[in-house]
Amino acid sequence: MCPSLKELQNSLLEMYQSFYDMMEQEGLVLFLVGGSALGAVRHQGFIPWDDDIDAAMLRADFEKMEQLMAARGGRIGVYQYLPAENEIRPDAPVGHLYDTRIVEKRGYARAPKIDIHPLDGVPGRGLMRKLQNIISKVYYLFAYNHPTKNKGRAMKWITRLILAVTPEQLRRFYVKKGKQFITRWNGPDMTHICSLYGEAGYTREILPCEMVVPAKSILFEDREFKTFADVEGYLARRYGDYMTLPPKEERYPLHGIADVEKTC
Repeated sequence: MCPSLKELQNSLLEMYQSFYDMMEQEGLVLFLVGGSALGAVRHQGFIPWDDDIDAAMLRADFEKMEQLMAARGGRIGVYQYLPAENEIRPDAPVGHLYDTRIVEKRGYARAPKIDIHPLDGVPGRGLMRKLQNIISKVYYLFAYNHPTKNKGRAMKWITRLILAVTPEQLRRFYVKKGKQFITRWNGPDMTHICSLYGEAGYTREILPCEMVVPAKSILFEDREFKTFADVEGYLARRYGDYMTLPPKEERYPLHGIADVEKTC
């Protein structure tokens, strides 16, 4: 283990513990998801080369969390909650938690972070599901108000053009109405849940509710946190043969924030 990466992981763990404890005190459920859930099952902690923590909350809990953090000025001691990296965007689809001490030294782009994704109900199969997928992407574009990243050069220029020709008032309208639409299927009668902005993409992120709730406890670095009810089923759906390690050349920090070589 490279010392610099281990230090970043330790910082992430303490940050997550503080955030998790606060959510527990407020009666809000925070799930380990994505690579962090995979690490918990396969490594009983971090994937050895991972450099972030992935978490999620049901939409109702996510909204309460954002209100709670706003009332605290976004702070939990030395930790800072930002709806969008280094900009305050109240309508941002995904939340991020940073250690301000590391941000001061490394900047936001090279500081470890915790991503908190809201989980939303999805409609039945068919047209409405397609609409939720499309409108969630429109909402994302106008909420962040900058061209897409990591989607190819063509998509970057297309979204840049859309932003350039769309008046600010119309953007705000799309953000307001877009959020109302994509969140309209939340409630006690929803049958499926989706992380609309998860890395796996809309279709692969859709899960039956019984796979998600009720939350169950799992060990992560000798600490106990919560994850999905059927975390093994979720991981199989997301990663396939999740217990098999990837090739050695793929074992490196994906976000490039650690001062380590890919061979570490």
